[in-house]
Amino acid sequence: MRPSFEVEYTGELQTDFKRSRLANLLQLRVEAPLSKALSFQVHSVSIASSDEEPLAEDLMGYSNLDAENIPFALSVGGLMWHINDRHSLFAGIRRMDEDYFCSDAIGLFTTSPCGIFPTISNNHDIATYPKASVGIHYAYDAENLCLQASLYNGLGYNRFTGRENVFRICPNSDGVFGLAQAEYRHHDSHYFLGASTHYCNLMGTADRRMHSSAWVYAEQSLFSDFTLIAAYGHAINSDHPCRNFCGLGGNYALQRAAFGLFTEYTRIGGIDEWATELTCNMGITEFLFLQPVLHILTTDGETKCIGMMRLNVNL
Repeated sequence: MRPSFEVEYTGELQTDFKRSRLANLLQLRVEAPLSKALSFQVHSVSIASSDEEPLAEDLMGYSNLDAENIPFALSVGGLMWHINDRHSLFAGIRRMDEDYFCSDAIGLFTTSPCGIFPTISNNHDIATYPKASVGIHYAYDAENLCLQASLYNGLGYNRFTGRENVFRICPNSDGVFGLAQAEYRHHDSHYFLGASTHYCNLMGTADRRMHSSAWVYAEQSLFSDFTLIAAYGHAINSDHPCRNFCGLGGNYALQRAAFGLFTEYTRIGGIDEWATELTCNMGITEFLFLQPVLHILTTDGETKCIGMMRLNVNL
């Protein structure tokens, strides 16, 4: 029944070998039990960069840390009800990437599509990093099967006051965003199938109707230390800027280090982009991790390389 506190700091030095910049993310997490089944959760994010201009004008986002400078914003704030050992229900402020696209194998990579596929994030201004919104989230978690479903306010925000405050509930103007996912686990392999629907104006237009997407990805354990990753996302409506996304890669674990290679492709607004990430996450101590990264980006036929060094501290 005691409250728990977590602090996570992630710092990143980025360079295109001509210019460099720093990106910093501080996350605070508090969970205060109110009873054996009910708890109050609060998570926050603080973002600071030395230069808000990215090193590359890529489409998918080479770093999942990059965002506008934000002194303090809520990513989670509400009540979690553990109905029993398998069922849970959350109500309050939440980000969808707290629950979706956060599996271990795909979570090794620093590229933004590994946090949420661009067939969702590039088409809809929703509750994903660094924004959140009011919603409810249900999860059923058994040994081999996990089912999730969520319903959010149609637009995400990160302010405390004004029209863009994170407490806003306005389906009439913002619409609603819903998504569901099934995960099947077999030994060390994981298979995901999900779909979302957004009833709102399509980003940048006055067209108000249902906009749907679906995704599937697998983390197939081939050996005890090697996992193969395959991912595909599809936006069903033909007028979406981003219709398709696909990725293929793998992870290899060696003692306290995890090596990863991931290549992804999408087409946004008629422009093709290929991106490849080569990374290694090394555990220096139980709380300290160092991750060198190399991104090779090809956007509209032009290739650019970006190197990064990421430091992660968990307390």
